[in-house]
Amino acid sequence: MMMDSRKQLLAWFVGHFWGRCAAALAGLALLGFLLGLCRLPSWHRHDVPVLVADLNRSPEKYEAASVCVRGTVLDLRVEDNKLVRPYAVFSLQETSSDGSYDFINIISLRLPSLEKGSEVRACGFFNKIKQIGKDTYYNSILLNRLEEETAPSK
Repeated sequence: MMMDSRKQLLAWFVGHFWGRCAAALAGLALLGFLLGLCRLPSWHRHDVPVLVADLNRSPEKYEAASVCVRGTVLDLRVEDNKLVRPYAVFSLQETSSDGSYDFINIISLRLPSLEKGSEVRACGFFNKIKQIGKDTYYNSILLNRLEEETAPSK
């Protein structure tokens, strides 16, 4: 009789307590998953084409935004910082139709195969201040995608 009541007590404890705990944990996990889906960025990139002059004129407007800029590659260099892996930095010069120009730094964690003077479209996340190791960059883009543009045929 005593053994039978222990088995019943154990069955009740496992069936009710652990069953309710498992159901509560599963419900919380489902709720967390659904809330997480609401805050995820969409699967499609929304790279906004922006002028370099606009980024430099009002950087707070574009902070952490995904942007694309076009221009000419200048002074491509590889930084071999002891605190982080090597990364590439290049200035991108955008020249407007009136002949004025502006620059922005592009930071790439992959080493791109570019030459000085290449015409490119660079997309990535804009930052007013970007710290990489002990190096600090102002008004820069952390590169996600780089496309070399070809000159239009005549």
